[in-house]
Amino acid sequence: MSIFRASVFSTSLLVGAILCASVSAQPLPAPAMQNGIRYVTGGIGEDEVKAFHSVALKYNVRITLSAKSGHYLSDVDVRISTGTRSLLVVRTAGPFLFAHLPAGQYQISARDRHVTETRKVVVPARGGIDVHFSWEDPDRHDVMQLCTGCRTP
Repeated sequence: MSIFRASVFSTSLLVGAILCASVSAQPLPAPAMQNGIRYVTGGIGEDEVKAFHSVALKYNVRITLSAKSGHYLSDVDVRISTGTRSLLVVRTAGPFLFAHLPAGQYQISARDRHVTETRKVVVPARGGIDVHFSWEDPDRHDVMQLCTGCRTP
């Protein structure tokens, strides 16, 4: 009977370890398509950040969104266009937006709250580009410094 209990116990441990491993390993969100452009957005949590870093080279445009303090931002409205045509319009689900675009010139606009930043980029035929957008910290937005000698809060 004790051999049976030991076998059941070790099997339970093995099943528990497999379940824990599958729960803690955060998969990359599924890629989406818009106007023929494959993209993925996310990067919330350490496991998802690692997953994004592992697939970065599969995308030729890698956008990172953060506050100037270095904190990552999410729910940023991003538009990638060429000329007057918008190819990709998406609200991010984390600090990363990776896309695979044909080689060429593009304009990338990112809007956090009511501040829009724009970059003109050239996507090469081989390799890729990293684009970083950063904004003032949300807690300090619309804070005005009245004198040059004032201490920053």
